[in-house]
Amino acid sequence: MVAKFKSHASDRSFNWRWKDTPINRIAVINWIVGNGDCAYLEIGCDRNEVFHSVPASRKVGVDPNRGGTVRTTSDEFFAGNRDKFDVVFIDGLHTYEQVHKDVANAMRALDKGGWVVLHDLLPHDWIEAHVPRITAGSWTGDVWKVAFELAATDGVEFKIVKVDNGVGVFRLVGEAPELRDDSAILANAQFEYLHANIGDLPLADWAEARGWIASQR
Repeated sequence: MVAKFKSHASDRSFNWRWKDTPINRIAVINWIVGNGDCAYLEIGCDRNEVFHSVPASRKVGVDPNRGGTVRTTSDEFFAGNRDKFDVVFIDGLHTYEQVHKDVANAMRALDKGGWVVLHDLLPHDWIEAHVPRITAGSWTGDVWKVAFELAATDGVEFKIVKVDNGVGVFRLVGEAPELRDDSAILANAQFEYLHANIGDLPLADWAEARGWIASQR
């Protein structure tokens, strides 16, 4: 399978050391959730590893296969949703096209002062980031592409926390901002693009991100 996509291969890589900071996406989400008096939405629940670990008072979990509370796709859920949420976690299908839609929809479903969290923004190498999936190991897909759009979207404050495969966190500070669409540039971009332009992304260590989140409460 890897040989089939050798034209996408890259000898570049990142030396992310996730074990050096033993904080995962659940810890980031729960730092945002705080005392739990909030409405929480999770896209992509699978085995409920995250969903059952978040002590929010109102929880909705969307997954077409298993886990959560709503058995449907995220597209179908958002099409009929009229509720607002304080925290939205997106960890569904790891493709740029789908995550772009999930992020755009989450922004519209976010209550004032709310937060969106995304997983898998910092792959180690091209195999981990490749779409379609070509590894039996960790797979981030090309979720990273949405990070460039968020970083360039007016009315959004966004950081990527350097823990657990890259955990994106953002809040809206503008009046109903719309997610930037850079698909003309990003749709066919490969891992080399991320490696060459990583300096354009707002990376933050856990201490910095924790302080930033706390300052917004």
